Amino acid sequence: MFVHPSSHVFKPFKYKTLEDLRNELKRLSIPLPINANTENLREAIQSKHINIPNRLSIQPMEGFDAKLNGSPSELTYRRYTRYAKGGAGLIWFEATAISEDCRSNDHQLILTEENVNNFKELTSLTRTQANQTLESLGFKNRCRLILQLNHSGRYSKRNGKKNPIRAYHNDELDNAISVKREDGIIISDEELKEIRDIWVNKAILAKDAGFDGVDIKACHGYLISELLSAHNRKNSEYGGSSLENRSKLLIEIITKLQNKFRKDSGFKVTSRIGAYDGIPYPNGFGVKSIANQTFPASVDLEEPIELINKLYELDVKLLNITAGNPHYKGYITRPYDIPVKGGRLPKEHPLFSAYRIIYLTSVIKSLISQDMIIVGSGYTYFRQFAGNLASGLIQRGMVDICGFGRMSFANPEFAKQIFQGKTIDKAKACISCSKCSQFMREGKSTGCAVRDPEYINRE
Repeated sequence: MFVHPSSHVFKPFKYKTLEDLRNELKRLSIPLPINANTENLREAIQSKHINIPNRLSIQPMEGFDAKLNGSPSELTYRRYTRYAKGGAGLIWFEATAISEDCRSNDHQLILTEENVNNFKELTSLTRTQANQTLESLGFKNRCRLILQLNHSGRYSKRNGKKNPIRAYHNDELDNAISVKREDGIIISDEELKEIRDIWVNKAILAKDAGFDGVDIKACHGYLISELLSAHNRKNSEYGGSSLENRSKLLIEIITKLQNKFRKDSGFKVTSRIGAYDGIPYPNGFGVKSIANQTFPASVDLEEPIELINKLYELDVKLLNITAGNPHYKGYITRPYDIPVKGGRLPKEHPLFSAYRIIYLTSVIKSLISQDMIIVGSGYTYFRQFAGNLASGLIQRGMVDICGFGRMSFANPEFAKQIFQGKTIDKAKACISCSKCSQFMREGKSTGCAVRDPEYINRE
């Protein structure tokens, strides 16, 4: 389905005009549509399932700036106020831990009964500012706020120390984060059932906190994502050869929530799905089940599409698609020009890395029920031309909403700039320098070290 071109070599972003970008895409035989006119990004999503004011979204990017008890801090309020002023119709809140035991950073958000009122204040202020901004831009529908709930799994930390909670052993993934096989635990089925119930309770709490929906995170190598690839988890209800078992935790959580919210169709249950992680079988998801492959493994979307169809049967009608594992060869999900400290440049062209995730999303979109609303990823690398790409993709029906992660750190007003001036401000765009990823790896609060004065010179 998707062939990696061995002739591609890495080249950084040096495109000064749309024509320059089009010419490079043509040279690489990458068929991405680029529109000069971006007016269609103003179109609303209006369905019986959900209304969203426009076709742009803030993606969930951990700020790691919460208070030690998991409550939002002044920096958290600052970030979401900036997002709210930016004009995106959907704000997908960052990964929030379901408990203190599964944070990936001591300053990751945690939603608890003790701090739910703090989250209520955050959602209220974000919604009020976002709706004022949208109204000023001529939009009628209100902004939608989704909270991502996560268990960090293999990437969990306690008191600043790595404490991996794995679905199965994988020495290569351990080596990538400098942990040993004897560190942490392999989580048991009974513990997974306890976590399932905690997850459900926290999702119910998210509704009380004022969110419009909750995302049960299933991507980027965290616990549910790792279970989806747990072919080597033997004698377990939550692993082995069958996708039914490997997806069981996700399905159980969503089933319980849909039963809970059946009478409240206004609150949406969704997920951010990692449709392809590139890790060779038997430790990868969305890859061909053949031996002796190297990274990135050949794509096979049969299981991801089967899973998405199952979610659709459970009345999930909004889904966020991503790929890769940012802790392991992160260029699959975040193409860059400069790697994190100690990292390497990939062998493939960054435009091809971006195309992979965009293409896979479009294939999924074409093969599932058309009233499933798909949020896509992978656009930030296109910098000032990202809106032109998003417009082309929307026009072709390749995705419904285009979500931006690193761009929202660097330039939270990217959507407003597109709506008002038809293009993103080049002087404010993300330059894919990996400094925000470096902050994450170092356990620091995270933002843009190039464009945001709060983070400049913090290294």
